[in-house]
Amino acid sequence: MKAVKLSAYSRLAPGGSYLHRLDGRIKTVVLLAAVVIVSVLDRWPLAAGMLLIAWALIFTLRLPAGRVLLRLSIPFGVAWLVMLSLVFTCGHTAIAGISFGHISLHVYRKGVKTGFLIMLRILAAVSLAMLLSFSTPMNEILATLRILKAPGLMLDLAEMVHRYMFLMEETAAAMRKAQRARGGEGQPWHRQARDAGMAAGNLLLKAFDRSVRIYKAMLARGYDEDASAPLYYTGPVPLKDLLAGVTSGLVLIAFMACNFAVKWKSPWI
Repeated sequence: MKAVKLSAYSRLAPGGSYLHRLDGRIKTVVLLAAVVIVSVLDRWPLAAGMLLIAWALIFTLRLPAGRVLLRLSIPFGVAWLVMLSLVFTCGHTAIAGISFGHISLHVYRKGVKTGFLIMLRILAAVSLAMLLSFSTPMNEILATLRILKAPGLMLDLAEMVHRYMFLMEETAAAMRKAQRARGGEGQPWHRQARDAGMAAGNLLLKAFDRSVRIYKAMLARGYDEDASAPLYYTGPVPLKDLLAGVTSGLVLIAFMACNFAVKWKSPWI
């Protein structure tokens, strides 16, 4: 039986899209394979194409634009930082120079090419992973990974992290609200930093204590890490979803074939 319960991320969507209705096994396999493939592409037009496809599919989910941009801000910032670090450090042929007083930085051709490619890889991989998390409940992702024989202990840990991270977020917000109620908002920045560190330390201690209690409760209920989990999927993949998965797989194979078979040179890098 196919589950229709949506994850916390996918509840941001105002309605069920085609990707929400697609079988979770197909989405998980295809999108995780796409993340792996985009990470090895060495042709920037192909990486850019994967990025555009990911963004187009995210657009079909009808998610709030502000939430999406907020979640993408950190990985996108890291991608730009990686690109800039390579532009000024990788290569031997300088194509431009930037001077700051007595400091001179050279822009290298190889650095621009490599940095731009890696930036596109990071953006595409993060966008594909976000597409999977927004359109697929976590229990379907983990159930698919169990079918693929991923290590059970890692999946159990991932399931617990996903289940309790929202509770930890609420606890952190409550502690921060308590600090503000006691006059911690108008303090100097170094005092606020110290208070934030104290709150983070207390939060870690609470998380450790809770994890010990949860593990003891699991053992009391007969938990065994070597035991096989009950089947989540009890039926076959619907034919139309299987056809969509096969088509997507052929598209990914075409990307790989173009990456290794087609030889072209960019006119600007």
